[in-house]
Amino acid sequence: MKKFITLCIVAVLAFASAFNANANRFGVKAGINVADIQSEAALNTALGYQAGLAWQIDLPIGFSIQPELLYHVKASSFDQVESQLNFGYVELPVNIQWGFRFFDRKLRLFAQASPFIGYAVHMDSDTESVLGKYDGLLGNLGVDPGALETAAKVDKWTNINRFSYGCGLGVGLQWRVLQLTAQYVWNFGSLASDQKLSADLFNDKNFGGCVISLGILFGGKDKKKDNKKSTEPVDDIK
Repeated sequence: MKKFITLCIVAVLAFASAFNANANRFGVKAGINVADIQSEAALNTALGYQAGLAWQIDLPIGFSIQPELLYHVKASSFDQVESQLNFGYVELPVNIQWGFRFFDRKLRLFAQASPFIGYAVHMDSDTESVLGKYDGLLGNLGVDPGALETAAKVDKWTNINRFSYGCGLGVGLQWRVLQLTAQYVWNFGSLASDQKLSADLFNDKNFGGCVISLGILFGGKDKKKDNKKSTEPVDDIK
């Protein structure tokens, strides 16, 4: 809970600074992710995607901060069952970037850390086939598959923790308006809100995996060129 509160405060401050500082650049981004859940239920990696908006603010000594608002789909497939578990999150990551600029500041190489918070707004899965496959495992854990299936038909979010928070670490390259990033993302906490499922079935884990994104950022000024122009002498008016 302390981690979640801390990440919420960081996210709010980042967005406040973006609007107060007249963000240098604004744009869109999209990407793909390969995620899985650390679980006893033989879950495999699956392909997901993300898309949304980004703000980029330049800071001194090579730093920049880039809060984003994304719709992020994370998925995991069930072993030997033709079923995939898909969760759609509204996420607010705050990318803290640091790096160097080359070629007259047109190219930037950077590393980034990305704390984030999110909330699940969509879930898509084949509940009957999944529970049918793992009813033996669930029974061994003291969980009634029939009760879960009935509850899922009434409320598909039963025993699911819709809030998420975590952090990503990665690297990026920005050439003019294009920004390419690659990072590994950890979701903290458990996907299951039920303590029995959380401890035995999901091992207190959540989605985690690699994310590759491409962004297009518009606006901003070349500070080096602006400073150079301001120092040029002005001809006297004759």
